[in-house]
Amino acid sequence: MYTKNNETEMEPRYNLVDRLLILITGGLGVVIAAALLLFALWGMGAVLVVADTLKSMDAVVALSGGSMDRVDEAAKMYKEGYARRVVFTETTSQVASLGASYTKLYKTEAISLGVPDRDILVTSKPASSTYDEAKAVLSLMNDQGFNSMIVVTDPYHSFRTRLIFREVFRGSGKSIRVRPSSGHWYRSTTWWLSAQGWEATLTEYIKLAGFLVGFRGD
Repeated sequence: MYTKNNETEMEPRYNLVDRLLILITGGLGVVIAAALLLFALWGMGAVLVVADTLKSMDAVVALSGGSMDRVDEAAKMYKEGYARRVVFTETTSQVASLGASYTKLYKTEAISLGVPDRDILVTSKPASSTYDEAKAVLSLMNDQGFNSMIVVTDPYHSFRTRLIFREVFRGSGKSIRVRPSSGHWYRSTTWWLSAQGWEATLTEYIKLAGFLVGFRGD
């Protein structure tokens, strides 16, 4: 016969089962939340990094302001036959520790990588932003009779660069393809593991938001 004593004996068992269910449910919740956060972080990085299909173009331009990875990538494309000229944008910015301009350093690096000086061009209009660089590159293309250009920049900067160049080049009849420098430290799946990655990503999203609301500086 089932008695009150039987109920009393089974209560601890039910309490144990309830606790296990709570722990399992809570654990699954933490795992799901962590997975969603990870996918969100991956997504944030993936949005910023774009790579247009690579094909032979008239020239390749390495935008200024970044590391030598951009120059290395441009030189590599030149040597592999994807471009007949290498272009650098004039920003007049100086590297104080070396007493030289970024443009001069980029040119020296390209020559050391096997790009002949005769095949290196520099835009004539000084640029202080990516938008200015796009306009300067378009002007150079018109002067040189170029119809196509590969644009090399840092990975996290590639999406906004594509938006800017497409806006500036709209109606020009010129073709551009944006490529991220392959040797760069930034990766869309691991950027969140370093303070440098957080700084680069959040700063780029702020600049992207500024561009979308009409700001054309950098």
